[in-house]
Amino acid sequence: MSDISEIFEYSKNKTRVLVLSSIPSVAKLLKEVLDFNRKDFDYFLHGGSSSTHENDFVIFETSDIENAATFHPNIVLITDEIPTENLDVLLKTIVSGGVLIYPENFEETAQNSENYFRKLTFGKSEIQNLNGAVTLKTEMGSIPVNSTDENFLRNIEGIKLLSQQFGVMEEEFYEPVIGF
Repeated sequence: MSDISEIFEYSKNKTRVLVLSSIPSVAKLLKEVLDFNRKDFDYFLHGGSSSTHENDFVIFETSDIENAATFHPNIVLITDEIPTENLDVLLKTIVSGGVLIYPENFEETAQNSENYFRKLTFGKSEIQNLNGAVTLKTEMGSIPVNSTDENFLRNIEGIKLLSQQFGVMEEEFYEPVIGF
């Protein structure tokens, strides 16, 4: 399935999870965390990678707001590099009672939405880089990470909030992050 209408038809009776991002490692980390925690899900990633096993959750990754809106998501993660213009097109299509996870700089856009859904905001992750060793500062302490991609690292808190929608709590989240 490569056409958005086919993907929507396949997923119309599932919990549709949208990752609106142009950073491929965001969806890859989400997939890694869910696999590590033995969560069942189907997915359609931007590079053409997909898996369909008739699971209740289906993840769709795109940076195209119009495709994202056609997906009619139940749960949405928007990463901070996505431009805010035209986001209202997507926000109108989030299923009532759904969840929107967004960076702090999108606060005004999210709050102006007239659609009914839960709004969860996230801040930039606190990152420390000492001589090439990158760590995240968390409530659990410093967590080492293997990535130096600042765009990706800024969105870790959003990925954590999205993982919680699958029942993955903070401690369960950071264990696979260390090896990512």
